[in-house]
Amino acid sequence: MGPPVPGVRAMELDGDISLYHPDTGQALVLNDTASDIWRLLDGEQSVDGVIEVLAGAYRTDPAEIGEDVRRVIANLTEHGFLPG
Repeated sequence: MGPPVPGVRAMELDGDISLYHPDTGQALVLNDTASDIWRLLDGEQSVDGVIEVLAGAYRTDPAEIGEDVRRVIANLTEHGFLPG
């Protein structure tokens, strides 16, 4: 998984992250879980790696959160915040 698209701005407020893509004008406010996913998308972690880290942090089975993590990443990609 690549890092966020260059130019995307992220601002954290009360633990949630708001994203802004200046090239497209897209803005997105992430909830707690999506914010945690965003923080892990550094270009070093694979999707499975992100799932493993979050499963450990949330003390749950990776199979229980895998689909949700993939859905968030697909949404971020669809809206242009992650490379496609």
